[in-house]
Amino acid sequence: MPANIAAVRLTLDGKDLADKIDPRLLALTLTEKRGGEADELSITLHNTDGLLALPAPGKVLSLALGWAQGDDVTPGLIDKGRFTVDEVEAGGYPDQVTITARSADLSGKYRQRRTKVWKDTTLGAVLADIAARHGITARVHPDLAGKPIAAIDQHGKSDMAFVRDLGSRYDAVATWKDRKLIFIPVGSATTAGGKAIPALSLTRRDGWAWRFTRADRDENDGAEAQWHDQAAGRRKKVSTGGKNPKKLKRVYASEADAKQAAHAEAGKRKRGGFKFEYDLAVADCTIQPNRPATLSGWGKTVDGITWLVESLETTMGGGGIRQKLALESTQI
Repeated sequence: MPANIAAVRLTLDGKDLADKIDPRLLALTLTEKRGGEADELSITLHNTDGLLALPAPGKVLSLALGWAQGDDVTPGLIDKGRFTVDEVEAGGYPDQVTITARSADLSGKYRQRRTKVWKDTTLGAVLADIAARHGITARVHPDLAGKPIAAIDQHGKSDMAFVRDLGSRYDAVATWKDRKLIFIPVGSATTAGGKAIPALSLTRRDGWAWRFTRADRDENDGAEAQWHDQAAGRRKKVSTGGKNPKKLKRVYASEADAKQAAHAEAGKRKRGGFKFEYDLAVADCTIQPNRPATLSGWGKTVDGITWLVESLETTMGGGGIRQKLALESTQI
C-alpha cells in the first residue's frame, strides 16, 4: 500500500521554484474564505545557510496543491490560483523566512478610497467597472448580473470594502481570486460560469476532531426595508414577512433595491444558526468555500441540517496535508 505523499508546485512570476522551495519548506498554509476578504497564503522556509533570496512585496506566486501518490487519495495537483506577496518576515533562531501572500494585491489600489455614483445600471456592469480599474475581469453569476440598480454610491470607500458591502446587500460570495472578481449567490448550485457545484458528503470516518455549535440568534424572522417613492414624495416599505422582521436602517432609491436588500437580509438570517468544524483525515484540495455539504453519522440533528462550506484551512508540512473545514447551516 503506497503511502500518501503530498505535492506542491510554486512559481514566482512564472518561474518554477521547486528546486529552491522543496528542500526548505517547513510549513505552508492556505486559508480560503467565502466572504469579501482575500484568500491568504503563508509559507515558512528555513534559511539556516543564509542563501535564500527574499521575494519583494508585489511579486506574484502561483500555487497548486495535491497528492503525488497514495492508496486512498487521487493523485494530481489542484490549481489554487495566484497570490501577490504582501509581507516578508525573516527571523531566528533557527533562521527562517515567512512569506505572506494574498489573492488580491492589498498593497495596490484595492485599498484606495473612492467616490463614485452609478445610475440606471446593473449589478454586473458595476462590478465589471470596478474590476476594470485593476486590470482584471469580473465573473458574476447570471442570477445576479442583470439585477437592476437605480442608483448606488461608493462614497469614500475602497473597492475591497465596497465589493464586500455589495456581497452583503445581495447575499453573495464576493471575493477576489486568481486576478478575478467573483460574485455568486451564497449557496448557489452553479459557479459564475454555469458549472455545477457538486455536493460534499462527509462521515465520521473522514476526519478526526469535530465541533458542533448552535449560535445565538435574535428573534427576527424576516426583514423590512424602506425606499423613497419620488412620484408620491414619501417613503414606502417592503417586507419579506414574519412576525418580527429586521428593520433595515438604510433608505433605498427604488422599490427593487429595497426588495433585494430585504430578501438578502432574510436569507442571511436563515443561515448560521448552526456551525460545524471538522479536521479531515485526508485533505481534499478540490474543496472550495460555498460548496454544499451533508454530514452523516452525528445523529438526527446534525445529519438533518443542510450545510455550506464557509471557509477552509489547508496546511502542508512533514510530507502530508491537513485540512480544517468550517461549515454553516443554510437553514434552521
